[in-house]
Amino acid sequence: MRNQRRGYTLFELVVVCGILTVILAVIMPTVHALWGGAPLNAAADSIKARMAQARARAMAENRPYRFDAMENTGTMRVAPDSAEFWEDGGTEHTMTTSSDNPSGPAPLVLEEKLPKEIRFCSAQSGGDAPAQGPNANATSGAWICCVVFMPDGTTRQDAEIAFTEGQGKPLVLRVQAATGAITTAPR
Repeated sequence: MRNQRRGYTLFELVVVCGILTVILAVIMPTVHALWGGAPLNAAADSIKARMAQARARAMAENRPYRFDAMENTGTMRVAPDSAEFWEDGGTEHTMTTSSDNPSGPAPLVLEEKLPKEIRFCSAQSGGDAPAQGPNANATSGAWICCVVFMPDGTTRQDAEIAFTEGQGKPLVLRVQAATGAITTAPR
């Protein structure tokens, strides 16, 4: 008696490939839902941290701090809300060098970029239309004053900061004027 090794037929291979394709089709939306928002959530955490830092510095230094974002980019800026740190009082700002502050710690002046696929946008449009509200005249790449934290921890007004990944629906952070609390709005 001879030991004969049996192989797989082409039909069996096609059936197994078909089963694997069906399983992947069922699993992929779940995997994408679990991990798809990770970059956007990481960006939200980074923005919240910078705003919390600005609020804490405003209270510690007893002076207003501004959080600005550049629309259609991932660039954000934090600095005291005074002329020595911002060249003009409009919505476009150029960073200037600060004078030394002998009466306390050096002021926080920070400019950061989010990962390149994340960009600030209008909350209403997902970034495809100009910003609404007080910054309606802002153009692509213009600095927008999103929120100014006062020395008592409040802000001048309620604010919404929206950002998105690609052409997806924006994630919106809301800042409450009365408390300075930062919350994530549902998508």
